[in-house]
Amino acid sequence: MDFKAQQDKFDKIKWYDSILAGCDRCGTYEFCIHCDKDEPYPCAQAASRLKKSFVRVAVIHRHA
Repeated sequence: MDFKAQQDKFDKIKWYDSILAGCDRCGTYEFCIHCDKDEPYPCAQAASRLKKSFVRVAVIHRHA
């Protein structure tokens, strides 16, 4: 999914969540810590940066 499509999806989610909460939910999601509101598609790019910040660890189970 490209950033524009992903941003459109986030905008709909934020709009719906804001109506339910009775206040603007922008800035309250986990990915918002990585947000730069001056760039195009800020939510989509912040979510991408959050995803890239996770480290995957492989664990090998050995049976005795």
